[in-house]
This record gives sequence, C-alpha cells and structure tokens, in this order.
Amino acid sequence: MENRFKDIEKLLNFNNFKMLITILTSIATFIATGFDEIVVLTILFVEIKDKKNIKDVYIGQQISMIVLLLISLLAVFGFAQVPNEWVGLLGFIPLMEGLKVLLDKDNEEEYERKDILKRMKKFDSLTLSIALIAIAGGAEELSAYIPFFASLDGANLIVALIIFMVLVPVWVTICRKISNIKHIQDTVEKYERILIPIVFIGLGFFVLIENGTLEMIITFIKGL
Repeated sequence: MENRFKDIEKLLNFNNFKMLITILTSIATFIATGFDEIVVLTILFVEIKDKKNIKDVYIGQQISMIVLLLISLLAVFGFAQVPNEWVGLLGFIPLMEGLKVLLDKDNEEEYERKDILKRMKKFDSLTLSIALIAIAGGAEELSAYIPFFASLDGANLIVALIIFMVLVPVWVTICRKISNIKHIQDTVEKYERILIPIVFIGLGFFVLIENGTLEMIITFIKGL
C-alpha cells in the first residue's frame, strides 16, 4: 500500500511538472509569435482615442485568436489541411489596407487621423478589419501552434488554450501602453502618412512571401 502511494505521488509530481512546462511554453510561444503585432497595434493605438474603437481592437484581436486556435485544433485532429500557399492569400488584406492609405489623394492639410480608421472599416466594422488583419498575419502563429498543440494531452491542451486566450488582452494592453509613450506617439503622428501604409504593405508582402503564395502566383502567371 505504501509503495502504491509513492507511485501516485510520483505521478502527481510528474503531472505537475509537465503542467508547469506547458504553462511556461505557452507563454513563451505566445510572446515569440506576437512580436510582429506590436508595431501594428502600437501604431493603431496612436491613431485610436475613442473608447469604442479601442474596444473594437480588443474584440478584433480576441476573435482572431479564436479563429487561429480553431484552425490549429482542426489541423491537429486531422480535419483541416490547408496548403500554406492558400493561407498566404490572406496577405492581400493588410496589403490592400496599406495601399488605400498610401494612394489617398486628399490634401495633407485636410488629412485627419480619423480618416485612417474610416478606411480600415471594411464591412463598416473596425472589429472585423482588426480581426482579418490579425488572421492574415497568423501564418507564423499557426506554424508554432499546430506542432505545440499536437504534443499536448487533453488537460495540458486545455490549459494552453486558456493561456493563449487570457494573454490576448494583456498583449493588447501592453501595446496600448507603449503607444502612450510620448516619444513613440510623436514619431508615429509625425510620419503616420508614410509609416502606416509601409507597415501594412510590409505585413502583406511578408505573409505572401513567407507562405510561398507570391511564388505560386508568379509561377501561375508564367504558365499562362
């Protein structure tokens, strides 16, 4: 009987250690795949001051995380096998957003900060625009989430999913705090007409290139 209790204690200690590793790895994975969003979110928060728009950013980011987690889980359980080249087509979303700002012909003196928010409101919803842009840049997340989730058992997988969901508003809040730093705020406001389209266009091309989508399109055009 004593040996059995020792075996149970060892098992519990092992499971606790495994859970701790899952928690730390989940946090590290989230941070590692979230650095690219810092620039985008920080710039957005410099532009956004209205409470409703700020709320839309939080909701949009949460929606994008739910979508990415669902895609990851479907892939882990073998229900979804979407080629990277097709996933990369989402790169056209931030690319078009950036081009809309860059090609705007309004006079500089008539330009107002709220115009960028209006241009971003696809389907009359800033929340949806934020979600789509985040999902478009989610290829890196998927490449990390899928193998990570595949290595976890039931309990640890649930814990990992909860951690990812909880960290989203934390990460968004950090970006919001960064945007309030005066030096960063002044720099973004000074160069916003150039900086914003560059960031979004750069993100779009990164997604297209990283997933091999641009190469696929070029090959298709050459074959015509």
